[in-house]
Amino acid sequence: MSMKIQRLVFTLAVFLGLVPGFVHVQAEHDTGKMTHMEDMAGSPKEHPISRHPFYEERTFHVLVGFVVAGAGYSALRIARRRWPRRRVPVEFVNEAVLVVDLVDSTHLATHYGDIIAMHARNILKERTLEAAGAHGLAFAEDTGDGYLMTFPRVEAAVNTAAALLKDLKDRPPDLSPGPALEARVGISYGQILLDGHASRHGATINKAFRLEGLSVENFTQLEVGTGSHDLPDRNRIFVDEEAAHELRSSEIPLRPIGYCRLKGFWGLHRVYEVKWRG
Repeated sequence: MSMKIQRLVFTLAVFLGLVPGFVHVQAEHDTGKMTHMEDMAGSPKEHPISRHPFYEERTFHVLVGFVVAGAGYSALRIARRRWPRRRVPVEFVNEAVLVVDLVDSTHLATHYGDIIAMHARNILKERTLEAAGAHGLAFAEDTGDGYLMTFPRVEAAVNTAAALLKDLKDRPPDLSPGPALEARVGISYGQILLDGHASRHGATINKAFRLEGLSVENFTQLEVGTGSHDLPDRNRIFVDEEAAHELRSSEIPLRPIGYCRLKGFWGLHRVYEVKWRG
């Protein structure tokens, strides 16, 4: 409900509540004038005392007006709190979206306990943020088993993912008695909607999540020389064709994987793998 409508309703409530009082005051004023005129004309000065019911008294009408106004104002305040707040779009931006996810998080919890699984998630998040801090991180959101991040450039997102996977390989965290910590990364590039709270929305984000979770079964056509045994299911970085296009002028090596279908997206999509092991 807009502020203009609220003010209009409040003003109307005050008006409806106070008008009867003003009318009553005017009536008394007119009666007084008539009495005065009768006195001037020589009519008897003694008049019978007439008592009005309490609901015709001026004070009663004024009080009713204030009560109505107060009730109307309170109702508007309550309605305003409960009225759904819309996230008004602020702008569209082109950003690289990075989604990193912990591999086999459910397996960690069921076989090694919730404490080991929680420790693994915390380590992944800490190291992801540490890697992203040096590459111009624009936005970050906890996804439970990983992170959703955006960067102004695709190269920054790829360098963040590569730094994270190298760090997990060179400095494997102690998850004893659990296995080594492994992750998957999906990176897309495109237009993103920023709402009034600077949160990110759009198909580009959904696409990054789809890329992160790809498996051999999702591919309808593999590139020549790429077999299913060459498709890694962990410790990998997959990027979409738009992101690969943005990396043309960089020295980041890419390997075309093939074409796949992505849930919620029309047609076939070409996927590339970043050769981060170097």
